[in-house]
Amino acid sequence: MNFKDRFPPFPTRYVIVASDDDRKKVIQEANKPQFLDLDVRFFPYSAVEELYVLCQNRKLKGVTEEFLDCYMESILIP
Repeated sequence: MNFKDRFPPFPTRYVIVASDDDRKKVIQEANKPQFLDLDVRFFPYSAVEELYVLCQNRKLKGVTEEFLDCYMESILIP
């Protein structure tokens, strides 16, 4: 929230990259009222590792946001 509050509005995404074991805590924190408007995504370490290996093995270039979304989870509780 400090980052968002200190800078003028601009298009960005808020992603938490953390251990798979921390998923429950990430969801709990991201769903606190003060963070709900950030629409936070969770990018677990296992997905980062999987994506890294894929990029290295296949020499991927030009990775898009939509592609990255396949590796991230929306963590807002409806």
